[in-house]
Amino acid sequence: MLWPRELVVNESEMVAAVELDAYPAVAAAMTAAGDGWFGTDRAGQAARLAVTAWAMAVNGDDSTLTSIADPDAAHWLIHPVRKDWVVAAGPVVTEIKIWQLEVDADPPELGVKWQFTGRRSSGEEGEFVGMLALALVGSADGSQGWPWRLTSGHVSTLDDYLGWTFVSRFETAEECRRRTGSSAGTGVLVPTDTYLLDAGFFDHDVKFGSSAQAEVSSDPAPTRYEAEELIWPAIWAQVQRALGEGDWRPSLGSLHMIRLLGPADSGQD
Repeated sequence: MLWPRELVVNESEMVAAVELDAYPAVAAAMTAAGDGWFGTDRAGQAARLAVTAWAMAVNGDDSTLTSIADPDAAHWLIHPVRKDWVVAAGPVVTEIKIWQLEVDADPPELGVKWQFTGRRSSGEEGEFVGMLALALVGSADGSQGWPWRLTSGHVSTLDDYLGWTFVSRFETAEECRRRTGSSAGTGVLVPTDTYLLDAGFFDHDVKFGSSAQAEVSSDPAPTRYEAEELIWPAIWAQVQRALGEGDWRPSLGSLHMIRLLGPADSGQD
């Protein structure tokens, strides 16, 4: 196989260390494809190369990306659409997933999604999602070298991708005082293993919006997705209180996960 160029070790090693997954139907199709370009190994190589090329470009070397990508695709991967920021150097890829495999398309196409942590050029840290499409435009037998072409792609914040915002923070001393109704907020406070989940949600069909809260205990802290799962019973309970039984379709708009404080003598670490 002919690679576009020798990859920079740091980016390629980072991407190689990340587990690559696929949606079940896609994984089955890749297994059935055997050793071909749609097979598990070669499709995985194509996905990793594309993500590596993107990471190299973010870090200042766009030679690999421009060699495998259409100009517009390369541009929009680095410059998010209708955003006033770009991803700063030093992103850390945390997940790669092949979510689409269209063998019968013309040309055949591979869809790749990856998640990463990093910073915007404005300095804000966060989690991000990248999406790209690879088209098999070269010779399927590999006689003409690398056959995949990156034809489209974009990156966004994880909040934008999921459609709801997530904030994880500590409770303030003043919030602790108001919550407990005591002077505890004026003493020495330490973080507890209890979290207040505060969600905003809405149902567009009936033009109804509200909020729901739940307290949960967890060590370690819930992940974003665990917190989402934990808050849904409270959301459904609030919807049914307000609207009664029905075929409601609430959507999460925001979720704040607040680590509560407690007095230092409470035994909490």
